[in-house]
Amino acid sequence: MSKHKVSISFKQNSIHLYEFIKTKENISSYLCKLIEADMNGEHSSLDLESQVEQIMHKLLQNQEFLQPITINSNKSKDNLSAEDIDLINNLF
Repeated sequence: MSKHKVSISFKQNSIHLYEFIKTKENISSYLCKLIEADMNGEHSSLDLESQVEQIMHKLLQNQEFLQPITINSNKSKDNLSAEDIDLINNLF
């Protein structure tokens, strides 16, 4: 048995953490690995910004979500429709 021991307490709002850690076969080993990873700057879960960037990258590569924009070639940019003219007149 090791002589180096630490006792930890879980507050009521962290009871879910206590329940989770009880499911581990070797709690000491599990905690040591977490601490080691933290000391080495290794994180098993990415921060939210990195997760969003990865999702956006996948979506942009896939491009299935993009809808092509169709432009009515019969209509000139300079010509306003009757609906556009009516809207402008009603605004002023």
